[in-house]
Amino acid sequence: MKRILFIIVDLLIIYGSILLSFYLLAEIDMLEDFQQNFEAFTIVAPFIGLFYFILMYVFELYNLTHKEIGELVYTVLLISISLMIGIMGVCFLVRDVAMAFPRSVILLSTLTYFVVLTLWRALLWYVNHKLHGKKKIIIIYNETNELSETIKRKCANFYQILYECKGKDPLLSAKIEASDEVFICSDVGQKTREKILPICINYKKNVCFVPKYFDVSIMSSIFYKTDDIPTFCISNMELSPEERFLKRFIDLLFGVIAVIVTFPFALITFLFVKLDGAPAFYTQERLTEGGKTFKIFKFRTMVPNAEKLSGPVLAEEKDPRITKVGKFLRMVRLDELPQLINILKGEMSIVGPRPERPFFTEQFEQELPEYHYRLKVKAGLTGLAQVEGKYNTTVEDKLRYDLIYINNYSIWKDFLIMLRTIKILFLKSSTEGIDSN
Repeated sequence: MKRILFIIVDLLIIYGSILLSFYLLAEIDMLEDFQQNFEAFTIVAPFIGLFYFILMYVFELYNLTHKEIGELVYTVLLISISLMIGIMGVCFLVRDVAMAFPRSVILLSTLTYFVVLTLWRALLWYVNHKLHGKKKIIIIYNETNELSETIKRKCANFYQILYECKGKDPLLSAKIEASDEVFICSDVGQKTREKILPICINYKKNVCFVPKYFDVSIMSSIFYKTDDIPTFCISNMELSPEERFLKRFIDLLFGVIAVIVTFPFALITFLFVKLDGAPAFYTQERLTEGGKTFKIFKFRTMVPNAEKLSGPVLAEEKDPRITKVGKFLRMVRLDELPQLINILKGEMSIVGPRPERPFFTEQFEQELPEYHYRLKVKAGLTGLAQVEGKYNTTVEDKLRYDLIYINNYSIWKDFLIMLRTIKILFLKSSTEGIDSN
């Protein structure tokens, strides 16, 4: 109910900003035909509300719990700019009746609702954090506590670790009772989980757990009754022929559009890389669906022969091999533009697990036998692991995201990932290299 109320207030702010802009511009005689201009707005008005609702969902503005204030402002900015572009797009598409919607009103209202939405959402964020404060949590693990350091570094504003203990702790029940939420690491066995869950239910505690790879399949299973026996059907992690055809069609359609739209940026990038004294392009062997190898295309961001002495290694934070131009290209993902060629050739998809090198894939599969399941679908330019994680997210967690994507595949979710990719383009944290320490 609160979420609906917040959305209503958001829409009142957006429509109020537009109406205020009409009033202010009319007062200083900047509107040629107020009646015609306002009629154009009434035609576009329903689309504005629809666009905002979609953008709020895509950029997760409804979720304030785990957002820092800086991320909140950045999200509102993205939504405001995207909404402005969407309004202009609708005016162009139905220009016979909506072209009279003044650009001056669109621009002024965008600035207005960005400021007011930011203040309103910041107030909600402040009240939410004051009312709920930090949640006291208990982390339960077996041998490896994979959550503790991450929560201390990245979520210290939201969680206070009250206890860290093993599942066999004799005081486990009392510690769970004293905590607000329970976190369970992936190495906690099934029997221990079965012991923990009833305790959490009894004390009305929320449970968060890092899933095992089999858990990912269970979460996407379909109820499939066998006579009077309840059973669940687990996906074979393969796309149907219809899904493959539609995914390929979307890859070609969006691939061609992306090539046309990004060509000026690609040309400028090409010139800057050449001026930096390095070959503009480089190719590298990667793996895609079925374990097939292909040559991936990228703009060069490292010095030539970067791995001549070291051999294949992942990029590290402040990696000296990365050129000055390369740092910028990596930050805004422009180095990935040539992969549109791989998409048009059918070697990659727009959305899917990022293509890995055979050298690293062999290493990862020795420690994680489930790693080869990533090759059930084509490699992608972007993916769930990219919009939810970062470059330096662990291999184990990236694999979990990739398996969640494959097991829950849908065209709609592909569109959501494409849109949410916009949000991470300018986030520095999403391109941080592997910590070498």
